[in-house]
Amino acid sequence: MEHRLEKIDCCQICQGTDIKDFIRVIDHNYSGDEFNLSECVNCGYRFTNPRPIKSTIGNYYKSENYISHNSTKKGLINKVYHIVRNYQFKIKEGSIEKTKISKGKKVLDVGCGTGNFVSYLKLHGWDAEGVETDEKAREITKLSNIKVHKNLNVVGSNKYDVITMWHVLEHIYNLNDYMQKLRGLLKKDGLLVIAVPNSNSYDANIYKENWYAYDAPIHISHFRKSNMKILAEKNNFKLTKTQRLFFDAFYISMLSSKKSSKPIWLGFLVGLISNTKAKKDGEYSSLIYYLFK
Repeated sequence: MEHRLEKIDCCQICQGTDIKDFIRVIDHNYSGDEFNLSECVNCGYRFTNPRPIKSTIGNYYKSENYISHNSTKKGLINKVYHIVRNYQFKIKEGSIEKTKISKGKKVLDVGCGTGNFVSYLKLHGWDAEGVETDEKAREITKLSNIKVHKNLNVVGSNKYDVITMWHVLEHIYNLNDYMQKLRGLLKKDGLLVIAVPNSNSYDANIYKENWYAYDAPIHISHFRKSNMKILAEKNNFKLTKTQRLFFDAFYISMLSSKKSSKPIWLGFLVGLISNTKAKKDGEYSSLIYYLFK
């Protein structure tokens, strides 16, 4: 597939210029192209480099395998995803309530896909809206009678008590600009909840270039706890705690096994080991970060 690429010479998180090649990853979902991942020597931030220019990245989301933009339940892993997703909604809502923010507050779910979490929140008493840039996914949300904006720029002067981003930040091109936009949409003492894969997890280290969460080129960034803390502080957020996303280790590892032509059951085993090891070091496959304005 033909694409225009742009090279990044400076770390978006710490502004370091000591950048090294880390690993090469093949896009198995759509193009079959190979992409290089670089790593900042200073803070450990990894990123697709060079990366497709922003105006062309939408082409790589056209794969039917991109589950967030469709509602398919074909195949074992997709079926498991949908079953676990409904349980995860309870966990996500509970993660907000644990911060003492009560039902009825105004929530914006950024990167809401087909709007399932927004629908769940509204059903459970929250004043919830979404943001989704993909037109096809937004069309599906119309069936649920929920309010979904096409991007942050059209949200207007609304202010929110909570903004959530579930596996979205890794897709964003200009991290600091985006973080500032989010901050501007929060009320005083508002909460930003960000969930991202952890590139320092056991399963990431086991699968290496076949770790599904690298997912180049649509995953632009790959974070770990230390550089997420830097990103938060740089943008005037207070990172108060992190929390695991327990099922992600299984889901990501099963997809990683499939990508590397290994049996699905092996992915389940790797996910189990990853979660077990993370009980000691906190390096879960995916982590939720709680950032207060």
